[in-house]
Amino acid sequence: SDVEVHEVERLAPLFKDEQELKEFCDRHAKAVIPVKELSEAEGPCYLGIDAGSTTTKATLINKDGDILYSHYGNNMGDPLKSVIEIVKDVYSKMPEKAYIAKSTATGYGEHLIKAALGVDFGEIETMAHYKAAEKILPGVEFILDIGGQDMKCMRVKDGEIESILLNEACSSGCGSFIQNFANALGMQPEEFAQIGLSAKSPVDLGSRCTVFMNSRVKQAQKEGASVADISAGLSYSVVKNALFKVIKIRDPKQMGEKIIVQGGTFLNNSVLRAFELTCGREVVRPDKAGLMGAYGSALVALSRDDGKGSTLAPLEKLENFTI
Repeated sequence: SDVEVHEVERLAPLFKDEQELKEFCDRHAKAVIPVKELSEAEGPCYLGIDAGSTTTKATLINKDGDILYSHYGNNMGDPLKSVIEIVKDVYSKMPEKAYIAKSTATGYGEHLIKAALGVDFGEIETMAHYKAAEKILPGVEFILDIGGQDMKCMRVKDGEIESILLNEACSSGCGSFIQNFANALGMQPEEFAQIGLSAKSPVDLGSRCTVFMNSRVKQAQKEGASVADISAGLSYSVVKNALFKVIKIRDPKQMGEKIIVQGGTFLNNSVLRAFELTCGREVVRPDKAGLMGAYGSALVALSRDDGKGSTLAPLEKLENFTI
């Protein structure tokens, strides 16, 4: 027969029209953690440190949970040194009327930081993330964090973490997958993601492994698929891989009504939109997603303030710190 058959199926566009895109952008601009000027701070402040294996994150908050100071950077292989520099920076910028009342560390370097610098409390990473999520979206039921290489998800029931899933195996559900595709097309990941928002008929790349998807993309290109259609299609694939292959969700309703998504991959608006369409829910993406562990740690410090001051090493001790 003369009928042209497309081997690669097509999916619904991420947005019907400009209006739908605008409403989406406006809604997600609202998930903001309040920020105040550190120079105008008075009274007790609370320091949260998230010492990851490669990055160090820190936030200082006031008693209302507003962020007064934040830091996100590579630790250059030395978590302790990077934290000392951050704490010195905080001390140097704090006005006279403000003081650190309590501090909490979380993450890979938690015990080291706590022992070396006299940090008041340690908290497990998942709990720190949950505290931050609960502050931003009270009653949160599901937290999904997709980074470049890994994925974490937490289910929450009645204020308790019910289950935790960590995955570092398959990259086709993670951010590095999209980044590699963008690079192959000679584009920046941000630009590649942006193009996907305007796709007319995203390609259905399935939710299989990377090698299989590569061949699907080539086939779709032969059939005349645009870069936009491929970008949007990849966003759908990453989401479907995460939900149906890794987390193994049968019905998206199992995630509940209140969902927080975070991690670098969700900074891609195409992925965020594909997630909402796939699970049929409007979700919340915190604007400071990379700082959630540190923000949650600061909230833990605030919740445990007994008014007796902090054991955190003072500035003069840090100036002469030797290991």
